[in-house]
Amino acid sequence: MPALYTSAGIQGIGTGNPGYSLTAEKNWHQSKGQLNTFVGIGFRSNESHSHLVAGTKYMLTNGLSVGVQAEGHNTHPFLTYSRGPEVVGIYLINGRRLATMVGIRF
Repeated sequence: MPALYTSAGIQGIGTGNPGYSLTAEKNWHQSKGQLNTFVGIGFRSNESHSHLVAGTKYMLTNGLSVGVQAEGHNTHPFLTYSRGPEVVGIYLINGRRLATMVGIRF
């Protein structure tokens, strides 16, 4: 059964635009990590319409993850490291331009 999540933060990678999303996520646990997929809707505060958001990532038990995320305008491969609620990582914006990511889950 998928879980439902809401989020608020910087939705437009590279734009600094605040946004919100509602997603359904599913995890498949394996001995060396887990596969996560999600799909949902996202809304940017500077636009009057919603976007489909989706992605998938493989998370190793040591906190390292690799994946891809479609955020409504572009698709971004990424590499992250999580330790507890903190997350740091790098994205290739639209597969071309390097960007960093810092976050916290609660």
